[in-house]
Amino acid sequence: GEIGDSDMATRSSLYQDAGDTGLNTTGWGEIGDEFLNEWRGAGEKAKRVREMLYNSPVIAALRLATEMPVRDIDWQFVSDAGEDDPRLALLNDAWAAMTHSWNDHISDALSFLWYGWSMFTITYQADGGRILWRKLRPLAHDTVMRWQFAADGGLEGMQQWPHLWPEAIPIERMVIYRFRRARGNPEGESILRPAWPAWYYVKNIQQIEAIGIERNLAGLPKITLPEHADMTESDSEATDVGRARAIGRKVRNDELASVVVPSGWGFELVASAGASKTADTDMVINRYDKRMLMATLSQFIMLGMDNVGALATFNGATDFFTLTLNAVADTIAETFTKFGVARLLELNGYDPDGVRLEHSPAGSVRPEMIADALAKIGAGGFITWTADDEAWLRSLMRLPERDPADIESEREVARQEAADRAEAMRQALAQRQQEPTTPAVPDETEVDEQAAALWADTYAADGDDAARRRWERQWQKKMGAFLNRQGRDVARQAKREARQ
Repeated sequence: GEIGDSDMATRSSLYQDAGDTGLNTTGWGEIGDEFLNEWRGAGEKAKRVREMLYNSPVIAALRLATEMPVRDIDWQFVSDAGEDDPRLALLNDAWAAMTHSWNDHISDALSFLWYGWSMFTITYQADGGRILWRKLRPLAHDTVMRWQFAADGGLEGMQQWPHLWPEAIPIERMVIYRFRRARGNPEGESILRPAWPAWYYVKNIQQIEAIGIERNLAGLPKITLPEHADMTESDSEATDVGRARAIGRKVRNDELASVVVPSGWGFELVASAGASKTADTDMVINRYDKRMLMATLSQFIMLGMDNVGALATFNGATDFFTLTLNAVADTIAETFTKFGVARLLELNGYDPDGVRLEHSPAGSVRPEMIADALAKIGAGGFITWTADDEAWLRSLMRLPERDPADIESEREVARQEAADRAEAMRQALAQRQQEPTTPAVPDETEVDEQAAALWADTYAADGDDAARRRWERQWQKKMGAFLNRQGRDVARQAKREARQ
């Protein structure tokens, strides 16, 4: 029957969003999902992250352990259509035309781990009839004034503070990397956010520890006022109490240490009564440092510092961290493919489907694991190794690099030499079969040294003609079968190469 209005409404709703992500945003475009005041707002969050990155040795070690392996990754554009795809040439030219290196961009992009997001605007340039990249310009995290959202909740753009850039920046000009895009939050989620409580306690305990050490070493100042002193409570030095407090605050046990008190006053340093019961702050700080690293699956950084920790524990922890590094590299590759590669290809009139940015494995790979895996795969004959496979394996094992074309050329020469040896031996065998009683000496110009040595060993005089003839017949039978198999293998290989 006919489709009614209600059916049409139901069908059309399939192409519209249903429900809401629940992202807490203001009408002005600010994100209000954070419940801690210290982390609410892009500017406040940026301050906390910078403090952790620059003031914490533990977080600094985590940053290096993350950035260095990712910067060491090999990146390349690949196409489902093969290496001769003209789109790859365009992308590689655009890559080379940028005013900064790709590694510089990776260093800036990795800030999305610490801040939750990293954003870049794409600047293009004309190159003849083509459009290439000129630069990927990073935008600071504390420059965001508000985000612009579409009616369906999607991100349309971003507004910086007007004194920096008065015009709104459209999403079409941006590349945004995000860590944990929860509820569509354009600011993502910082990997340091779960470590903030531990960092906060470490920061304050260190300050208390420094004050306690100073008081235990120098002593607590004790000032005795004279009998008729002005005891009015005040911090002003106009009163005796205020003057005494000022003297106590200025006491430091350094090269300028001295105290001048009025006549009739008393001054002494009193040792802390609780010095013998001081808390082990080193143990507490160490515990919180480990929790900060545990929140990022990088607790292996502190293994061995306390003279504890097995190698198996270290290997297991680094394996989890390597998974994290590869996930980070995947995020960069997928995001840049969607928002950088696809847009450039469309601007140049190409279809972006089937082209993407890929990367080599992140982190260190243990050679013994690779060797064991290759031994098992090779023994089973599951993989036919190509020149590209060998080049990749050399890169993975940190061996000298080789060009796949050179590798394939050397393999072709080796295959041709093997085919020539097989043909020479086949001709020698055929000639001997024609004259079995008086075999001719092979022509040295046609048979190599190996074939000549084999011929000499075969027909060497042994004093037993009957036994020698039996041995010759057995040898000829086996060698003939071998040469026939070798010839068939060479023919099949030649056919495969001709088809390629």
